[in-house]
Amino acid sequence: MKIRSGLLLSIVCAGIAWPQAATLTMDECVSTALKQNPQVVQGEFYYKMAEKDVLISFSNFLPDVSASLGYNHSVVGPSSNVRIDPQTSIEIRERTAEAYDFASSAGLSVNQTLFSGMYNYFNYRSAKYQKNSSMHQFESTRQQIIYLVKERYYNLLKAQKLLEVQEESLKYAEESYKRAEVLNEVGKAPKSDVLQAKVQLEESRLLLIEAQNGLSIARASLNHVLGFDVEKEIQVVDNLDAPEKWEIPYEEAVQSSTQYNPSLLKSISDVKGSKAGIGMAVSRYMPQVSAYYSYSWSNKYIHNIDQIRDQDYSWVAGIRLSLPLFEGLSKIAQLSKAKLNYKYSQEALDQSQKDIGLEVKQAYFNMQQAERKITVTQDGEEAAGENLRLNQEKYNLGAGTMLDLINSQVNYTQARSNRIQALYDLKLSVARLLKGMGKLEK
Repeated sequence: MKIRSGLLLSIVCAGIAWPQAATLTMDECVSTALKQNPQVVQGEFYYKMAEKDVLISFSNFLPDVSASLGYNHSVVGPSSNVRIDPQTSIEIRERTAEAYDFASSAGLSVNQTLFSGMYNYFNYRSAKYQKNSSMHQFESTRQQIIYLVKERYYNLLKAQKLLEVQEESLKYAEESYKRAEVLNEVGKAPKSDVLQAKVQLEESRLLLIEAQNGLSIARASLNHVLGFDVEKEIQVVDNLDAPEKWEIPYEEAVQSSTQYNPSLLKSISDVKGSKAGIGMAVSRYMPQVSAYYSYSWSNKYIHNIDQIRDQDYSWVAGIRLSLPLFEGLSKIAQLSKAKLNYKYSQEALDQSQKDIGLEVKQAYFNMQQAERKITVTQDGEEAAGENLRLNQEKYNLGAGTMLDLINSQVNYTQARSNRIQALYDLKLSVARLLKGMGKLEK
């Protein structure tokens, strides 16, 4: 019966398509985030709306043209009013039956603003700068999301590597514990060696649990920025190998940030847009000049519209000049507000320049530091590995102590972790520098 149950279970399990973890490259993760991240989607919509605002502001330069065509049929009922007939002196009603009337009309009117006190011009410029601002904001959001994906992708790679280090460290600790027990049983090692090895084994197990938890959190964090469920099983396929040495000098990196950083370009567009806002406010004090023309036709019968240019027509053309004399305090307040907005945008630009300058400087020198740390940690890992090998041989021959062996194991694990951290720091600082330069892509 047990054999049959086991056979049935095997058949059922074989028929189940167990879900496999999705394998994603860095480019695939970035593409997924850019498609699904709500901030990117909203930024794109905002940019498209700003494009429409430019078209709306441009329409103010074009004439307003309207055409009309109308027909009406009216009926007036019998009147209750009476009057005295002067000839017969008899009362008669003013209207004894329904009265019918027909009317048809057609018309065309054109209005063109000739001078708006430069309001339309500054309004158009303001809309263009707003469009540029939203475009740069959209690009800044894109690069921020790309950087966030790279950061969490590298963090997941680091967590995987650190887990491998702790698994190997646990393996060393288990072997040392077993070796200490064997040597203690044959009288070649004291009981204290077994206890020390036992303590080291338990600490390695705890560190392994921490590394496993770190991996789970890193995977959930990447899932979150990609728009996946945090429990989704994903695997990353890239590595933490050191990239090619950065050859661009610091001055060139700074120059690139001033030319291409989208946050800085957005601030510049905001300053120009707020300056155009001052022009819009000043234009409200200027006279308005417009031209108009209208042509109308009216006739009792609509079928006579073919004579619209021959009879029953009228037209009028003219130029209108208007000058606002007093509109309360709104014009004064709007001009004052526009000037304050201009000063605010200048302060924001100054702060943006400082922030981006600091970001580029920190990323550049962190990258140089990480490059040097990679060389140092690689040498340290090799030295710690050789020291561990020597202490293992010495302990096996009875010439070393368990404390020396444990210390060498800890030092080797730490050296490997340091190198992984240096690789992670280098990858992240390069991504951050490219973001500061405005050139962060997939």
